[in-house]
Amino acid sequence: MDRTAISRLAAAGVLVFSTLGVYAKDSGHPGTTPGEMRYKGAPVPEQMKSKDVITPGAPELTKAEFAKAKEIYFERCAGCHGVLRKGATGKPLTPDITLGKGTDYLKVFIDFGSPAGMPNWGSSGQLTPDEVTLMAKYLQHEPPIPPEFGMKEMKATWKVLVDPKKRPKKKMNNYNLENIFSVTLRDAGQIALIDGDTKKIINVIDTGYAVHISRYSTSGRYLFVIGRDAKVNLIDLWMKKPDNVAEIKIGLEARSVETSKYKGYEDKYAIAGAYWPPQYVIMDGDTLEPLKIVSTRGYTVDTQEYHPEPRVAAIVA
Repeated sequence: MDRTAISRLAAAGVLVFSTLGVYAKDSGHPGTTPGEMRYKGAPVPEQMKSKDVITPGAPELTKAEFAKAKEIYFERCAGCHGVLRKGATGKPLTPDITLGKGTDYLKVFIDFGSPAGMPNWGSSGQLTPDEVTLMAKYLQHEPPIPPEFGMKEMKATWKVLVDPKKRPKKKMNNYNLENIFSVTLRDAGQIALIDGDTKKIINVIDTGYAVHISRYSTSGRYLFVIGRDAKVNLIDLWMKKPDNVAEIKIGLEARSVETSKYKGYEDKYAIAGAYWPPQYVIMDGDTLEPLKIVSTRGYTVDTQEYHPEPRVAAIVA
């Protein structure tokens, strides 16, 4: 295994961006399209295993109420405000801010939204009045801390469905691989491969939830996809009927995957970035075996303040 190449890829392969929202005009709420609201609010059930903290001085919540509010937050809010509520495309919602605002103030924002792009969760009917009140109380408590996801957890999810030695030695179909569409079937946790020449469905393939990105390998043989739940699938397009040949989860929430393109290393490595935990993972390009995990936690370049959640939103490889 070429550790030098892995280290170089780890150092140079990733750009971590603070995601900027792209908003459409004429939406139901100023600055936020209905599709974006649904997409950014996609549930990530694994987050429910977090460590809960009841904050002194915050409005009282029963364990059942806290659990319900936590679920609503991760389904509706975490995509914009961050898992730790430190802020991302949305503003921070930590107790040092929310406790001072109070329940009534927070209820108004949750109910009616804001011109900056905060959805009107209450008046739109997405949340009931009781749920709006519940969330206003919940946001005054310390955010729950989701579990980490290291090499042990990754390897427990890693599966090689078709050994590289048993895969086709040549292309076994007549599809024009340069004109295949990978269409996300968001709620089903699948993608549909569509022949761009005939517009016929080639195969519907099980993947992670709400696939965010589909990426061709450098050679064009493989298709990498990653779901919001951080599941990566490797699809072999040379098979008679293209299908999964390997899979792995690289975290609890993610957005991006890419493959190595440098001369001499084409398709040798794959790299995927997570929102939580904030890290990226270098994998074997043929099997998705995890080789190296690199955390993105660190200090900001301006104020040198420690940032616990710099999410990997895009990868340039």
